[in-house]
Amino acid sequence: MKDKHLLIIATLDTKGREAGYVREVAAELGVNPILMDIGTLEAPGTQPDIPADSVAKAAGFDLEDLKKNRDRPGAVKAMQEGGILRAKGLLRENRLDGVIGLGGGTGTTIVSAIMRSLPFGLPKIIVSTVASRDIREYIETKDIVMFHSVADLLGFNEFIRLILGQATHAVWGMMERKRTFAKEKPIIGVTAYGVNSRCAILAEDFLREKGYEMMGFHANGCGGMAMEELIAEGRIAGVLDFNPHEIPDDLFGGYCKGIGPDRLETAGRVGIPLVLAPGGLDNAVFSPAYPMPEEFAGRQIYSHDIRFCVRMGPTEMERFARIIADKLNKSKGSGTYVLIPKKGWSDADKVGMPLFDPAADQVFVDRLRQFLNPEIPIEEIDVHISEPAFAQRAVEILYRMMEKRSTHDNRP
Repeated sequence: MKDKHLLIIATLDTKGREAGYVREVAAELGVNPILMDIGTLEAPGTQPDIPADSVAKAAGFDLEDLKKNRDRPGAVKAMQEGGILRAKGLLRENRLDGVIGLGGGTGTTIVSAIMRSLPFGLPKIIVSTVASRDIREYIETKDIVMFHSVADLLGFNEFIRLILGQATHAVWGMMERKRTFAKEKPIIGVTAYGVNSRCAILAEDFLREKGYEMMGFHANGCGGMAMEELIAEGRIAGVLDFNPHEIPDDLFGGYCKGIGPDRLETAGRVGIPLVLAPGGLDNAVFSPAYPMPEEFAGRQIYSHDIRFCVRMGPTEMERFARIIADKLNKSKGSGTYVLIPKKGWSDADKVGMPLFDPAADQVFVDRLRQFLNPEIPIEEIDVHISEPAFAQRAVEILYRMMEKRSTHDNRP
């Protein structure tokens, strides 16, 4: 491990002793520690390898000026932007094999922003007082481990040393493992969610028969964003986007809201094949924490657990068609295909179930044909989305597009 480098990030004016202890433990484990100061208040309590003023300077800020003007938001911005640049510099120099950060609210905000800029697979741990809260704003799509400090990182004691030592050993263990994966087989991104996951489950065997591996993404907002990010990184060769269900939730404040601006656009932008189905567009999901808008009072409801699915009507269907068409129309070439199952789009949208409404579904299909670039095919298939025939047909279409693309790419 002597050739491994661990970046330690902390506000050394308030957590210098704690960061210094992590550096000691890392050194004892045979790791080369690099301590970055992101403190914006006082002088550091432990001598850093990367001082706070140099972090700010990397992003074009003068930390002393920010301090004099008591510009705390500006100082946080300087630490985030400068920290990202310094961390990426270490990565380019092959001096970054893992990251551990310490923080309360502000520190975690800065540390997590830096970590989110780093590649998937690079070990990332944050020891934080906010780990017991909703941490989506800190994690977003990245593989960050939030390690609960239990007690505040205020007061140096045996308990905190135990927590810090455990976290340091954890990131050390992660650093010992190979952190890249070889793409021996093409990976296909497939979306699924609670009341419409069978289509993805069925697709895996068909994909395996074609020589592909499946990577499933929970269409819960963050899951869709993660898929788009991995597509952009070149890790995904094709997409079966069975569940753009996040669109209704994003529009109406549902459980799966928060999809970001790139949802449904990245595959087309980078030019990889995409087969889209309208899975889950029949409903939006609400719960006590994500209350249903009053405008949906009286709609048909399907209870999933404490969450419940509310039927979307013709007005919403027209709106979804416009959004999806606008996104798909940005795609390059002929790598996009829409496959519509005529007998329903989720387990709650089929004969005998409360959300079955083929007339409303047809509004989406008709409007999509109207709005979509005519070069993008729309095929209707007389099955339910959860039937094997649908998954098989989707895989066949994707395989054909991928083979065509492969032949084109290899053409002399």
